[in-house]
Amino acid sequence: MKKTYQWTTKSITIIVVLILLKSLVFYGYTAELARLSVLLGTIAWMAFLLLLFWNVFNGKFFLLYCIISCILFVDFLYFQYFGFLPSVKELVHVGHVGAISESIVYVLHPISFVFIIDLIPVGLYLRKKQSRQDETPIRKPTYPDRIIAFVLLISLLIPFSSESLQSYFVFNRYGVFAYHMFDLVRVIPGVDGGITVDETVSYNGYVNKMAERGKYFSVAKDRNIIVIQLESFQDFLVNFVYNDQEITPNLNRLVSSDSIYFDEIYQQVGAGNTSDCEFVILNSMHALGDVSVYQTREENSFYALPSLLKSKGYFPVAFHGNNGWFWNREKIYPSLGFDDFISLEDMENDEIIGFGLSDSSLFKQTLGYLRGIEEPFFAFIVTLTSHNPYEIPEELRAIELLPEHEGTLFGNYIQSVHYTDAALGEFIEGLKEAGLYDSSLIALYGDHAGLYPFNKENKDILSELLACEYDFVHAMNIPLLFHIPNSNLNVLNSKPGGQIDFFPTLLNLIGIVEKSGILFGRDLLNSSSGFAAFTHYVPEGSFIDNNRIFIMSSDGILDNSEAVERRTGKMITPYSCLDGYKDSIQQIQASKYLILNNSISNLMGVSNERDN
Repeated sequence: MKKTYQWTTKSITIIVVLILLKSLVFYGYTAELARLSVLLGTIAWMAFLLLLFWNVFNGKFFLLYCIISCILFVDFLYFQYFGFLPSVKELVHVGHVGAISESIVYVLHPISFVFIIDLIPVGLYLRKKQSRQDETPIRKPTYPDRIIAFVLLISLLIPFSSESLQSYFVFNRYGVFAYHMFDLVRVIPGVDGGITVDETVSYNGYVNKMAERGKYFSVAKDRNIIVIQLESFQDFLVNFVYNDQEITPNLNRLVSSDSIYFDEIYQQVGAGNTSDCEFVILNSMHALGDVSVYQTREENSFYALPSLLKSKGYFPVAFHGNNGWFWNREKIYPSLGFDDFISLEDMENDEIIGFGLSDSSLFKQTLGYLRGIEEPFFAFIVTLTSHNPYEIPEELRAIELLPEHEGTLFGNYIQSVHYTDAALGEFIEGLKEAGLYDSSLIALYGDHAGLYPFNKENKDILSELLACEYDFVHAMNIPLLFHIPNSNLNVLNSKPGGQIDFFPTLLNLIGIVEKSGILFGRDLLNSSSGFAAFTHYVPEGSFIDNNRIFIMSSDGILDNSEAVERRTGKMITPYSCLDGYKDSIQQIQASKYLILNNSISNLMGVSNERDN
């Protein structure tokens, strides 16, 4: 007769203890705060899952153990790469997993195998250890047991409904199991009430105010506009010298003359990373955070920079060295107003590095295209080679690394950005030879950080090299530069701002007066104050303004938040930042409302009526 395994109190205890041990290891590397509620929440949700599998799945507890172990393994890998946990909503991005697989493998932490290495041994042990006569098998579930499981579930869901929580807060308050249950509940139709915004408040002040001429107005009028989005470039690279070597000499030369350089600009991307940066730059709106706008909102109508420039006589064209379908660019670019998109399929694939065409080849082929089109044009160029894990061929690695940085992510990073900088230098020289340099405005900026501090190795290396604690504020600081040949400008602007400020600042420089549209950014050259609202990589509502840096606590509790004076670094009370926190949340939520409801056109009309 076939043997069947009967679960006993002892065998279940083994499963429970192992899950708790793995959970503690997981929290040691991911949770930002050591809170008793995280441990209690983990135990409570684990009790519910055990009851669920006992009542519904005939006590297949080893299956539950395998599922939990695999979830912790995937969560850990994801966190090591992105710095946050995966969401069901991000399944829409699953098509990009293959493209980043090498990056994920590169940051694979040995600890990650702790979560899955024991599955086969534990399974064999439990299968072999049949229940003895002196051990009583657990009884079958009864109707009251099902009632208990249901009541426990309701009690565990109460915190989710009692207040509006971000998933980020759920994890740091109640643990990983609560996070995933909360995430699952949110995708049920009708459960997530969506975003409600008080329009009389939220859209006031966001109507484009570019009707008045400001300082530096029209200094780049009638020039071609060349915008270069530099993959993973951070602001510390500007004038950064490593081991007596200049890492970005060509970028530094552009900064030093005929330029307006902003050194306090911060990334505002969400789960879409590079694609979200493009969206924020081209629309002066915040991204959605947990899903890519490009991937999910291709049918939307937008008040976008390419469309506006086209209406003013520019020819808008985009260039990227990856496939057109990647991040859905081939479908979203037309809705933003681009007349042409030159992707990997349209180029000679003569040098492939990492994800696609090398930056050197991209710039060369882009230059060939620009030589043959009518001016003025708006060229939007997205680089690619300096993408995580920053591995480039040995013959292209020109920086001599210190022994301690060989084989590190940091070492790969400065090699790759140095390569991209060299390709940028070749492009600038090519523009000069083609007679396009003097008649162009060249704007450059970083899309997002390349080295985040949630990676301990990154944090330790950069804290030592920069002689200060390397935190998320340092990481999210990206360069923004407007290079205007023969303008004799040499301006350093240290007003804090975000990527949403690019659009209105550019309008002032090229002398376009435009009242229509909703812009969440401001012209940094003429605004009296600076402000950058953060989302995704730090809790939503965090911000930087002229005087303060406020990072909302990862558990959503104001008292636990970080608040400092921007110039002195002196700690201040978090309550003194409530006004900025409110403005940050309002700005982000209003952007999401506009995108999710595809209501930009209507709200433009409503807002203009209010203004008039």
